[in-house]
Amino acid sequence: MTHRERFFRVLAGEPVDRAPFFPDITTWYQASRLGVGTEQPYFPGQYIPDDSPLHRLGSRLSGRLAEYSFLDFYRELDWGLPAHMYDWYEERCHGGVEKRVETRGEPGRHRTVTWRTPKGDLVRTYKLDAEGTWSEYGHMVQRLQDLDILRVIVENTEIVPRFERVERFLVETDGFGVCDIVVFRSPFGKLIHEYMGFEAVTYALHDHEAQVLEFLDFQERFDLGFVELACRAPGSIVIISDHADENLIAPPWYRRFCVPYYRKACELIHRAGKYASTHLDGNFRGYLPFIGETGFDLLDGCTPAPMFNYEVEELAGALGAARRPDPPAGGEGLMRCYCGVPASLFTTRVPAGEIAAFGERIVRAFGGQVVVNVGDILPPTGEIEAVAALGEAVRALSCAGTS
Repeated sequence: MTHRERFFRVLAGEPVDRAPFFPDITTWYQASRLGVGTEQPYFPGQYIPDDSPLHRLGSRLSGRLAEYSFLDFYRELDWGLPAHMYDWYEERCHGGVEKRVETRGEPGRHRTVTWRTPKGDLVRTYKLDAEGTWSEYGHMVQRLQDLDILRVIVENTEIVPRFERVERFLVETDGFGVCDIVVFRSPFGKLIHEYMGFEAVTYALHDHEAQVLEFLDFQERFDLGFVELACRAPGSIVIISDHADENLIAPPWYRRFCVPYYRKACELIHRAGKYASTHLDGNFRGYLPFIGETGFDLLDGCTPAPMFNYEVEELAGALGAARRPDPPAGGEGLMRCYCGVPASLFTTRVPAGEIAAFGERIVRAFGGQVVVNVGDILPPTGEIEAVAALGEAVRALSCAGTS
């Protein structure tokens, strides 16, 4: 049974010989070549092919690991490879809309993205964080009237598929790679994280609810069209990456503003014969009582305590009881998840044996019907030896011995 076969048997609720192990080491691997804090050319979870120029840089590792390419870690250590396909499309602006990107500072620590439109301009700002990835600060919408400018941008942005990039991944990682087609945030997730921010959304919902709801309806029409296009891509999973956390999207908001959109998106995804996934890499214990209402088949990025606010067994119990509506053909209506050993344990010199024991705890809690990984990614300062030990522990624990 290959890693890819094992992964999809878990999603389908079919027996497997052992739980799949799919760690994301993209950020860690880039730091091993570039150093910590240098701008990373790949996003977390993005595919780094063997012909990447990154591999020609000297490694900060020693011994045989210094010779490994990114893919070699998965081939040689017998892991499954998870990948987010961010680049399955390109954007083109029309209708007088122009997008400009400017990087400044020494050595390029600030980035400004400006959209120029006939109705006015909007700006999004970024800083290069300590890991070498770009983090947003500030929001595009400073006044509620700016939503009118945002409409112009959305209406005049064309999505051009580049499906050949997905095909390349599937061919080059045959047997051990699994990818999802990224459609980014829901309409409400965009308002909170990108367009307005938590505080502005809170006040706007109190003072101008009708205007906010009307914009959400507008954004939803375009986002569902984006989902439909994603469903035509190769591969079997489409992911909505809200990075939802109950400290920013409280459970009542999540249920009111996110779940109805998720249901519509999941219906489109299931109709196309694909699995629907969402990225949940924060505190979401408050979502667990109604998580089945979303319609998702797979929860991605789940990281239990001590990093976030739920225990492994709580998540396993909630998903065991969560019957999702409109499951894909042949599905049993149960959710599955990536559940990771918290990344903080890989950076604080916790003994590899304790990390392996945590992995065994995850496998046992889910009865083997879980995708084990490092939650959510291995940080730049993480210990790759501990990841290898975790993989060996999961491999040794057959599903026959998980009860």
